[in-house]
Parts: sequence; C-alpha cells; structure tokens
Amino acid sequence: MKKLLIRIFLKIEKIVNQERMTMLYNKMKHCGSNVRIDHNCHILVPQQLEIGNNTSISSYTTIYATFGVKVGDNCLISSNCGISSYNHIQNSANRPANIAQDHLYSKAVVIGNNVWIGMNACILPGVSIGDNSIIGSGSVVTKNVPANEIWVGNPARFVKKIEIV
Repeated sequence: MKKLLIRIFLKIEKIVNQERMTMLYNKMKHCGSNVRIDHNCHILVPQQLEIGNNTSISSYTTIYATFGVKVGDNCLISSNCGISSYNHIQNSANRPANIAQDHLYSKAVVIGNNVWIGMNACILPGVSIGDNSIIGSGSVVTKNVPANEIWVGNPARFVKKIEIV
C-alpha cells in the first residue's frame, strides 16, 4: 500500500510540474525546443526571457528577466545561479527600489551559445557572455566575457582561452 501511494504521489507531482512548465513556457518571450528548467527554479518576468534550443537550467536558479535575459542554444546553467537584468538606484541614501529611476541602472543580460555557467555563479545586469565560454562555480560576473574564454572568481576574471577543435 505504501509503495502504491508513493507511485501515485510521484505521478501527480510529475503532472503538476508538467503543467507548471507548460504555463511558464507559454509566458516566455521565446522558448526553443528541448529546454529543461528544473521545477524549483524562480523566473521573474518570464515575458522578457528568451531561451534557445537544447538549454538546461538546473535547480534553485533564479532569473530576474525584468529588463531582458537572452540565453542561447546548448547552454548549461548549473544549480543555484543568479541571473539578473534588474538593478536599483545607486546614488541614493534611500535604498528601497525606486521604480521611476531603477531602469537607468538596469540592463539586459545576453548569454551566447554553448555557454556553461557553474554552480552558484551570479551574472549581473548588462553582462554579455560570448559563445563557448565557461563561468566557474561561485563566480560573480560584473563585465562582459568574450567568446571562447574561461572566467572565474569574485569578481570574475579571465583565466584562459578555450581552443575550439
């Protein structure tokens, strides 16, 4: 009886997750084919999120797509990453969000094709990551990453070029 209840529960959970993902995909600006977003990810403003084909976003990743986030084809975004196009006013002693001025500091994020973002990485507003690049685990990306490069650290910095064969 216990095994039957577990199987029923797992089946219901699968159906609920499929429905949730279908609703999310339908809200997105663009969603390619063969995209996997783990059910415990948080996507804010999916209407501004574009994802290419064959891309995977692992558990506990949060994407703030308020001002646009574009993820290319064949990307791997590991668990617990943060990607944000939204930023707050920077020159004020009053730190709560100021919707009237936050747009001045917020910029779209662009992640190229075949990019691998390691676990716990953070991609800040206005950053572009070039094709075939790798962002190391725990890195905080504050500036643009050219194609075919590995960047790691806080703040993320160049480590080496990737030779494409």
